[in-house]
Amino acid sequence: MTEYCVNHPTTEALSICHNCGQHFCADCLSEGKEYYYCQAPECQTALNKELNPASIPGEITCPSCKAVVQLNKDELLKHLFRCPECDSLINVSIKGPEIIEDREYVEILSSLNQPDIAVLHSVLDDAGLDYYITGQNFLSVRPLLEPARVFVASDQVEQAKELLKDFEVHLFGFSTQKEVDEE
Repeated sequence: MTEYCVNHPTTEALSICHNCGQHFCADCLSEGKEYYYCQAPECQTALNKELNPASIPGEITCPSCKAVVQLNKDELLKHLFRCPECDSLINVSIKGPEIIEDREYVEILSSLNQPDIAVLHSVLDDAGLDYYITGQNFLSVRPLLEPARVFVASDQVEQAKELLKDFEVHLFGFSTQKEVDEE
């Protein structure tokens, strides 16, 4: 079904405004990093929050469990974070923090090595996979007691495993596998 612009009823809509949900043509929308917004003042405020993560406070109260959570730079840029207390997935880009529909995640591997975690972040980010890593901030505090654990959305597990099939987890920054001489 073809939708038409709210402001121009004879013009086909390009998209909806991410904030108010109404249909608009290209002339009526402003493009954010991920979404389109109409010209209404409250929608332009939401656009500014998307474009300027500094406008989002670095400390958020979880709407579910009321825990106060300090957001890191990556969470501010993605506008998403997972509450460490109740594990709710929270969107902070529009109208303050709100819980969004959660997905099922599967643990695919764990590591005690911080450089491994950095590589995993890079590979999974580049592939555009939906993932999160727990325990990565404790590796320097309790390095042998609690590994960082990598979780991937259940519908992307096979893709993640294929990407990481040749990835070798290191213990203490060196390989635990014997090198094979190639002749």
